[in-house]
Amino acid sequence: MLMASLVLLSLFYSPHLLVEACTDILVTPGASVDGSAIIAYNADSPTLYGVLYHYPPSKNAPGTERHVYDWDSGVYLGKIEEAEETYNVIGNSNGHGLVIGESTFGGVSVLAWNQTGAIIDYGSLIYLTLQRATTARAAITVMVDLMDTYGYYSGGESFSLMDRSGEVWIMEVIGRGNDFGKKGAVWVAQRIPDGAVAAHANQARITTFPRNDPDNFLFAEDVVEVAIFYGLFSASADPGSFSFSDVYDPITFIEARQGEARVWSIFSAIADKNGEFQRNYLSYALGEETDHRMPLYIIPCEKLSVMDVMHLMTSHYEETPLDSSVDVGSGLFETPYRPRPLVWEFNGTKYHNERSIATAKTGWSFVAQARPWMPPELAAVSWFACDDSSTAPRVPVYGSSKAVSAAYAGQGSQDGVFSPLLTFDLTKAFWVQNMVSNFCYYRYKDVYPMVRRKITSIQREFNEMMVTADERALTLYNEMGPDKAIDFVTLFSVNAGNSLHKEWMEFYGYLFARFRDFYTITAKGDEPVCGCVAQEPGLSESVKKRIVAETGNHYKVLDNGGDHPDVVSGESPRHKRDTSPKYTTMES
Repeated sequence: MLMASLVLLSLFYSPHLLVEACTDILVTPGASVDGSAIIAYNADSPTLYGVLYHYPPSKNAPGTERHVYDWDSGVYLGKIEEAEETYNVIGNSNGHGLVIGESTFGGVSVLAWNQTGAIIDYGSLIYLTLQRATTARAAITVMVDLMDTYGYYSGGESFSLMDRSGEVWIMEVIGRGNDFGKKGAVWVAQRIPDGAVAAHANQARITTFPRNDPDNFLFAEDVVEVAIFYGLFSASADPGSFSFSDVYDPITFIEARQGEARVWSIFSAIADKNGEFQRNYLSYALGEETDHRMPLYIIPCEKLSVMDVMHLMTSHYEETPLDSSVDVGSGLFETPYRPRPLVWEFNGTKYHNERSIATAKTGWSFVAQARPWMPPELAAVSWFACDDSSTAPRVPVYGSSKAVSAAYAGQGSQDGVFSPLLTFDLTKAFWVQNMVSNFCYYRYKDVYPMVRRKITSIQREFNEMMVTADERALTLYNEMGPDKAIDFVTLFSVNAGNSLHKEWMEFYGYLFARFRDFYTITAKGDEPVCGCVAQEPGLSESVKKRIVAETGNHYKVLDNGGDHPDVVSGESPRHKRDTSPKYTTMES
């Protein structure tokens, strides 16, 4: 029977196009150094403009309507009833310590993006819920009510949720399709045990689950019934064997290699110190043994700080079998980045690029903390960046802030706002952070280490500033009330954004001056021309080997180059005689 179900499944399933291909890490308080819950989230899309969304709190008369737009496309979906009270939202956190992230898994095509008349897309679902809920459990209830009332417009999603109580949940959702006769979505939510770390990356990860443990597992009553209706699960099968992931988003090579491999890289870095986890699940990450599933969560060998989690989000699979910086595609400067599409064809055969956590197409990302020891208004802090999570610095912003720095302020397509992606603007952090990232891609092996050192220095400085800011905010909260504390953290958040934007613009100028025109230009005080020296970085031995292997004697110097200064020194100061051959031109 199970085999028959799998055969039938192939009629419904087709590889999905990931519009927003994202990565999440979820850290419970017992797994963190300071006892905070942590969620890291990369929002990955080339058409996503990196800004911090801000929704001020509001009181609304009964019957007030709200317009809903699809976050991915900006398409107008319809109107819903506004909540009578909404809460302050900054980015993906609110003023009560609730944080929500996501990654898209798409799922079986008969259900994904296939509900006529649906109004609630996954992006709007996040921001509507943040305005209406104060805890993770309440958020799950709100999300279900919104989807079942107005219909679910999107494909399969994995949501990350945490709150100031320290509860951390993964909720996985897929629509009921058009034929079942009921709007909304089927879903399952699992609480991550304290002391554990979970992750997801464009692949549904919750498998089987108990039906009698509401403290740790919540689910739609018809989650199995919908699968049976569409022929995705046998009516005669044991309901206890039902696996949400295997039924609604079965693993394929691409899902394993480009999705689950990112989870593998996270778990491999923190599960142990001897590489056992990495070796045990390597064949799964490579897409070779897709039935050798990784666990939903692990217990890390050491507790993680917020900076540790930031570092996990920089992964390009360095020093693993998936490291792209060591093959011919890495170019002259050993970059792990590749132009898209991820899957390409040559001579009738399909190939693919690796899809690492850190990726050029990230619109924005955050690493957020929910601190149980702080009052609600001060509990959530999001460390926000506008671009690639390995090359963009993070600014801390409190979830109760009344404003954000102008460099980070803006609205999104879920608000019906046209993103200015073709309007270059140096006053916006999105563009300056993209400039540094793209310059880094151009001279990766030279520039990337400098960028990482600079970011680490900035994050450490902000981390120290946060200690003082928290102390001051808590004193104001206790002595003068929440409003004064919120005013203070708003000022802190705005000033932090302003100062980081200025510093990163200056850092771009420093990098540009150092590495323009394929040179490496360094200070040299006794150099009379510029107080500097321009050095030619040359080619690595591996690049030389590839060039010679492919071109033979085409570039061979037949007389060993004579006394040309470039051959001798690798430097090109202008006062050295240039003995290269002179060619007659039309002008001469």
